[in-house]
Amino acid sequence: MPENHTGYRISVVDEDPLRARKDTRELLATLAEADPAARLDLPAPGGPSGAFDKGGPSAETVELLLSAGAFVAALVQVWLARIPQRTIVVKRPDGAVLRVTGKEAREDDTLIERFLADDGDGTTAG
Repeated sequence: MPENHTGYRISVVDEDPLRARKDTRELLATLAEADPAARLDLPAPGGPSGAFDKGGPSAETVELLLSAGAFVAALVQVWLARIPQRTIVVKRPDGAVLRVTGKEAREDDTLIERFLADDGDGTTAG
């Protein structure tokens, strides 16, 4: 994964690699019109499969790289709220990370938008 990417990263975490990739592609299709620079960042074959693994491969992490913005954040929030069992990890360019489930997205419909809008001035979410 290119660590020099200056935008935002959204990771879809799932124990089923095929489902993670399918969901990530679905989210990318949702975001494509709002953020034409958004792209899929698949894990390298044979590389570490998940960002939150403990003791071995347990979750596939598939990332989207995007420039974000309020509209994009709102689309991510709506997409995630439709799938209560899904977990995503949002990472800002300043390194702050928010881990949120679909259930949490339903309960707080601006959570991701607020996190992405934070400029990293010492106040972090997540």
